[in-house]
Amino acid sequence: MGRALLLYPQLMEGETMFATTIRDFTDHLVDELAPATTAEAESGDSPRLACLLDRASRVGVDDADILSAIVEVARAQNVLAGAQALLVRAADRVGIPVRKRLSMPSLLVEIGVAPAVAHRTVRNGRHAERLDSVGRGMRDGYLSPEMADEVGRGVAAVDKRVPLDNVEKQTLARKLLLNFTPGEVKAAAKAEGIRLAAESDDPDAIPASENSELNEMTLTSDDEGRTISSISLDALTGEELSAALDPLMRPVPQPDGSRDPRSTAQRRADALGQIIRTYLAGSERPTSGGVLPHVSLIIPTTGTPGDGVARLGFTGPVGSATVGLALCSSAVSAVAVDGEGVPLDVGREHRLMTPGIRKALAARDCGCAFPGCGRPVSWTDAHHIVPWSEGGDTSVRNGVLLCRMHHTLVHNSEWEVLIGDDGHPWFIEPGGTRPIRSHARRTLTSHADAAA
Repeated sequence: MGRALLLYPQLMEGETMFATTIRDFTDHLVDELAPATTAEAESGDSPRLACLLDRASRVGVDDADILSAIVEVARAQNVLAGAQALLVRAADRVGIPVRKRLSMPSLLVEIGVAPAVAHRTVRNGRHAERLDSVGRGMRDGYLSPEMADEVGRGVAAVDKRVPLDNVEKQTLARKLLLNFTPGEVKAAAKAEGIRLAAESDDPDAIPASENSELNEMTLTSDDEGRTISSISLDALTGEELSAALDPLMRPVPQPDGSRDPRSTAQRRADALGQIIRTYLAGSERPTSGGVLPHVSLIIPTTGTPGDGVARLGFTGPVGSATVGLALCSSAVSAVAVDGEGVPLDVGREHRLMTPGIRKALAARDCGCAFPGCGRPVSWTDAHHIVPWSEGGDTSVRNGVLLCRMHHTLVHNSEWEVLIGDDGHPWFIEPGGTRPIRSHARRTLTSHADAAA
């Protein structure tokens, strides 16, 4: 809230009775939860909430009493979340976001609300306004913000498939509220949409499986920084996606001829990554901010070693192995920043291997050079054998074509790559000593070091 007061000092001016009441309630709750004083602990009879909680943890208290208190606290959270949603909706109606030149979710983010929660709060304000049962449940505290949002979105999803009048929307909302979890609400809404579409006598109604207006895709980050996605596509787009993935998903044997250790799900994810990289390499695609980089890499340049952590533009902090992999990619826009995050140098887009060098590597390696792979040239990155950041030059003798799977493997493991006297890349496995020939140098002999 402190940041909000710096940004909007007028917030504390001309407060309404409603805002004052909420602040007094919050202050009272803060006082109730303040740690017990020595005198209160010795007396053992203070009615303050913190003292009651302390006694409950040391003295046996009836389970039902604690469980009931948990329920009531959850209800209080729901009431406050509902009040916030209604306030946000009121702010939207009177044009506060327009005057502040920010969207309503952005205004919430400015006071420390997580972006996902901010967007959900804005949606719930609209849900409460349109659906009586949702608004009533939020006001009474018996409906969590997650459930309220899923019911509102469920009704909207069904309405897209089969247009509903207001009475039908209210009825559907009450029906969806009979479920116990947001997941159950989502499944029930989907089933209801399918049922109503099947019963519809509209000859022009588009089946749900073919309705592109229902297409959705989410991208979120988990606690470990991994990107999590869910996708729902119409039949035609799904068929196109499957057709694009299928040829890129074939198993690739290990250097010793054993089967590809990747699961089908892993091979599908790798195939999607290849499609993305192929698209990003195309000069005809739309630009972002007027440029065509594969990734934007922000690199701290001040402080003692280890103080600064590089980060990607969209997905956040990354380790040194990923930095090395990114710098090996065909196009990287690097921004050097000082300890305060101020840009020191905005590097141009680096295409580390020129088209001419890539053509030479393609003629020599004929695709991914990793033993046993051989993925086509169009699927490969040009890897610097001696890293560019360590003085490695950009040349054919310091380059090798590797598909993204094996490029990542080389950066994240002890596999070594070297150029032999024959001018071709050779590989040494972790802990090994004998070089293994590249995929393009396969012969009819079983000897790993055969180069003829």
